[in-house]
Parts: sequence; structure tokens; C-alpha cells
Amino acid sequence: MKMLVIADDFTGANDTGVQLAKKGARTDVLLHEKPLRSHKADVLVINTESRAATARQAAESVTRAIHAQLSADSSALLVYKKIDSTFRGNVGAEIEAAMKASGAKIALVAAAIPAAGRVTLNGLCLVNRIPLVETEFASDPKTPIHSSRIKDIIAEQTTLPVHEVSLAQVRSGKLAEIVKQLAQGPECIVVLDAEVESDLSAIADTLTTLEQPYLLVGAAGFAGALPSDLYLKPRERLPVLVVAGSMSEATRKQIMYAQREKSLAIIEVDVEKLLGAESQSETKQIITQAADVLRQHQHCVLRTCRDEAARQKIDQLCERYQLSRQQLGDKISSTLGMITLELLALSQIGGLFLTGGDIAIAVARALNAEGYRISAEVSPCIPCGTFVNSEIDDLPVITKAGGFGADNALSDAIYFIEEMYHGK
Repeated sequence: MKMLVIADDFTGANDTGVQLAKKGARTDVLLHEKPLRSHKADVLVINTESRAATARQAAESVTRAIHAQLSADSSALLVYKKIDSTFRGNVGAEIEAAMKASGAKIALVAAAIPAAGRVTLNGLCLVNRIPLVETEFASDPKTPIHSSRIKDIIAEQTTLPVHEVSLAQVRSGKLAEIVKQLAQGPECIVVLDAEVESDLSAIADTLTTLEQPYLLVGAAGFAGALPSDLYLKPRERLPVLVVAGSMSEATRKQIMYAQREKSLAIIEVDVEKLLGAESQSETKQIITQAADVLRQHQHCVLRTCRDEAARQKIDQLCERYQLSRQQLGDKISSTLGMITLELLALSQIGGLFLTGGDIAIAVARALNAEGYRISAEVSPCIPCGTFVNSEIDDLPVITKAGGFGADNALSDAIYFIEEMYHGK
């Protein structure tokens, strides 16, 4: 994820998010402030539902939302504070809170939506050329407006200095220098005039010159003018994690076939060590090795059965640890489920391939899935879908019965996920 949008109401979250989505960004809108580990989103939009709250409550909501997401996502995030184009709500308090939470030194406010008749001229918000305070928005029952001057509206809820940049300056060809100079001073908020779409584009073009951390503030118009490389991640081939808990000969052949056809690393899971006193260190080693493989964008297989000899040891293990075959299988499966959950937190993958019924259900439970939504058939009787309401959002998951499928089943499944991800 590259961009975080904080909106103060649901429809505003959506009308801004769609500006980014229509340029190809995977855009997810959350209805709460809790962090989400989103595996494929380019943009995350959070609705704090704070427009009609008190200024203090609104500021706290914005702060919580940004802090929660920054702690959940280790990558650098561009923060966009979505505001109402007619400045209803707690604009000043939320801008200041967003600046502090994100570490921004300057906030650029461009609230115009020219296509909807909302423009900024001489620092004033005009709706169809009528000053804001003379429109119906001024008497909004929840969030009335007392001024048309954006600087004054913002200053009602913050002590940060607010500067104005005129339309002539926006179009002067020197806007980048003006903004850069303001950014070098004390923390501040800058209100920029914009009358047509090209004015918003000119403002967006200045962002590449800013060295200080900045906060973007605006409505749908400014979001639509942003260069897509600010929020679109380069598309890349992500690796597939294969959890092969089945000890069937069919699964063993499928892994060997895929190893010949694909760039595939196999991590051997020593079942005996998982059951014994070395369980904790063995688990840690598997996670470390697999995470290293996945970080190198290489497909990774966790394999519990290398050959016939491994299959023959099952009865010995059951006798040694006083477990039935079912109990032994459950213990191994639950451990692999936990390992999978840890790997997903450490690595970015393109999809999961789970073979063996016990393994598939164990992984589903580890990820807190409520169900499995089938979307396609990879090959006869091998489905691809997503876990419903799980820890991994809508990451592709392919399941296969252990003793089922042709030798090329795994290879075809990996190719299927690669093509699915590339297509998005």
C-alpha cells in the first residue's frame, strides 16, 4: 500500500476513492479506524465518521486512524486528508491532527471540484460562483458555515499559520518555488486557489519538488489530479506459498513436476521434530527459511513428505507419542496453519495453494476464515477462491485433495495465480 486517505464520512470516502480506483489503483474503503493488513490494496480509505463530532473527538479519531495504519504498514505512506468541498465538519482540527500524526511539515489544501462548480478564488470557496456563506451549505443543520474564506474556516480550529496562494501564483509557473519556500518555514497550512482542472494538476505537479514531509488536503477533485505513480505500486510477480500437508504419492509427484517447471524452493518440514522437544526451534527455522525464499519472490513449498520412507514413519510416531493417526494429523495441521499465518505477516505473496483436507481447514482456522468463496476452477475439481472474512482479505486460495490431480496440477495452479495477479 502506498496511500492512506482519511475521510470524515462514508460517501466522501467513496467519491474520493473512486478517483484513484478509475486510474487502476486497488482501493479499499474501511468503515472503522482499526488497522487492516491489506495484501493487494494500493490505497486504503478510512472513514472516521467524524464530520458531526466535536473538534476534539474528530482530531482523536484522525490521530487513531493514522497511527494504527502506520504501525500496521512498515512502508512509507502518502496521507491524504479528505475534506468536504464546502468545508463542513471539523476541517481545521482534522488537518492539524493529520499533520501531527503523519509527521507532515506542510499541508496543501486544494478543495476545488471544478466539474461540480466548487472552486477556490482569492481564498474564497465558491459554489457555482456564489460565495459559500450565501449558499444552503451555510445553514447545514449539523455543521453550519460562518465564512466563505477558507483560511478563516480552518483557523477556527487550529493555531497553525494558514497561508493563501492566489490563482495568479498557481498559474505563474513559479508555484513549485512558492510552495517549496513555504515548506522550509515553520509548520503551516497552505490554501491554494483552483478554478479549473489544470490548476489542480499544476498543484499536484509541485509535489515532486517537496523535500519536507507533506499532507495533502482536498476533496475528489484534487485526488483525481494526483499523478498515479504517487499511489500505484509497480506491478510485479508475487510468489505463491504452497502448504503441502498431504503424504500422498500424487502430491509428491506434483511438487517434483512443478520444481522442474517453475522457480520453486522446497522447505522440508520434519514432522518428527514438530512433535518433539525441538518443536519451537523447528517451527522458527521453517518460518525463517520460507520467509527468506518468499522475499526473493520465489515460489515456496512447505512439504511434510519427501518420499515413501517418510510415510512409513507415521505409525512409529503415533506409537511414540501415544497419538492416533487423526490426532497426529490434527497436530501437524494446526502447526502448519500457525506457520502459514506467521509467514503471511512477514511476506507479501500472490496466493496460497493448500493440498490436503486437514491442512486446508487448519489454515482456514488459523486465518479466522468464516468460509470459502469459490470463484473459478483451475483444473478439473481444483477450485480457486478466497477465504471469507479472514486475515488475508481476498488473497487467491487454491485447494486440492491430497491424492487428487495430474502431475502438472501444482504447476498449473501457480501459473493460474500468476496470471490472475498480473491481470489486476
